Amino acid sequence: MINEIIILLMVYGGTKLFLDLHQINYIRKSSISEKDMGVLNIDSNYIAKSNSYNIDKLKFSIVNTIISITIVCILLFFHGISFIASSAKAINFWIINSELTTILLFFTLMTLVNIPLNYVKVFFLETKYGFNNSNLKLFITDTILSFFVSLLFIIILFSTFDYVYKSYETSWWYIMWILFIIFNFLILYLYPNFISPLFNKFEKLTDKKIVDNINNLSNRTNFNISDIYVMDGSKRSKHSNAYFTGMFKNKRIVFFDTLIDMLSVSEIESVLAHEIGHYKKKHITISMIANILFSFIIFYSLYKVSFYSPIFNLFSLNSSSSSEFIIMISLLLPIFLFFISPLFSVLSRKHEYEADNFAKEHTSSISMVSALIKLYKDNLTVINSSPFYSAIYNSHPTVFERINNIKS
Repeated sequence: MINEIIILLMVYGGTKLFLDLHQINYIRKSSISEKDMGVLNIDSNYIAKSNSYNIDKLKFSIVNTIISITIVCILLFFHGISFIASSAKAINFWIINSELTTILLFFTLMTLVNIPLNYVKVFFLETKYGFNNSNLKLFITDTILSFFVSLLFIIILFSTFDYVYKSYETSWWYIMWILFIIFNFLILYLYPNFISPLFNKFEKLTDKKIVDNINNLSNRTNFNISDIYVMDGSKRSKHSNAYFTGMFKNKRIVFFDTLIDMLSVSEIESVLAHEIGHYKKKHITISMIANILFSFIIFYSLYKVSFYSPIFNLFSLNSSSSSEFIIMISLLLPIFLFFISPLFSVLSRKHEYEADNFAKEHTSSISMVSALIKLYKDNLTVINSSPFYSAIYNSHPTVFERINNIKS
C-alpha cells in the first residue's frame, strides 16, 4: 500500500512540475508573427512583459507544488495527523470536542502556511507587473476576515459531518451528499448577498448610456438584467473581469470597476452578452448537475475508503476518528481530482465558445473582438499556450482561438 501511495504522489507531483516546466519552455520558445501582433495591437515589449509575467506565475506554481507535496508527506508519512490529533486532546477546550479542535488546528496550520505564499504573490509577483493596488493593512484585514468566515463554515460543516458520520455508520455518505447539495444552493444565495460584500463594495450600474444599451440588450435576449453591479475590484488589483453569480431571482452580473473604465459602451455590451449567454445556454445548470453527479461518486468512494482499514493503519490513524479521516481525505482527494480536471476544463472551454457564439448573435462581433483583446492585454494573459498544458489547466480558449471562433 505504501508503495502505491508514494508512486501516486510522485506521479502527481511529477506531472504538475512537468506541465509547469513544459509551459515555461513553450512560452520562451514561442514566437508571434507580425500579422498576429497587428491583430492584437501589441509590440515586442508587451510580448516580453506578458511572457515574463506568465513564466513568473509558473515558477510560483512550482514552489507551491513542492511545498504542498512536502506538507502532504509530513502529515501522512511522519505521523503529522496523529500529532495534530494528540495536540488537540492536550489542549482540551471544554467548549468543543477534540475532533473539532483537531480540524481547527489543521485549518489554522494550513492558513499559516498560505499567508506568506499569498503575501509573496500579492506584494512581489503582482506588484512587479503593476497589478497590485493593495496595502499591508488591507492584506491583513482580508486575511483575518477570510480566516474567520472560513472558520465559521468549517465549524458548521464539520460538526454536521461528525454527527452524521458517527450516527449513521452505513448511510452517512448519502446523507452528507444530500446536505452537500443543499449547502451548494445555500452558498449561491449567501455568497453574493452576505459574503462577497464583506470584502468588496457593490453598486448598481447607473451610467445612463450603458444602462440604455443594456436595456436594449435585455429586450433582444429576453433576459431580465436589472441586477447589474459594479464591484470595486480596483481596491486590490488592476486586473479586470466580469462574472455571473446566483440563480433564479437571486442571479446577478458583476463588472469590475477596472473593466468599466477600460471598455467602451459597445464593448461592455458584448461582455454582458457573453455572460448572458452562459445563463441562456444553461451552463450554470449543466455545471451544477455535473458537480452533483460527480460528488455522488466522490461521497460513495469516501464511504468505501472509510471501511478500508489498511489505509488508516498505513498512516497510523484512528479509523473511528472523523477528524483524522477528513484530514487524510483533504490531503489525498486533490491528487485524484487533478487527474480528472481535464474533463471539466474541456466542458468549460466548450461553454466559453457557446457563450461567445451567443454574444455574436446579439452584439457586434467587432466589439466582441476588441473587448476580448483589451481583456487579454490588460491582464497580461499568456498569448501562446502549450496545447498539452491548456488541455489540463485552461478553463478558457486562447485569445486567437476565441477570435477565430468569433470571426468564423
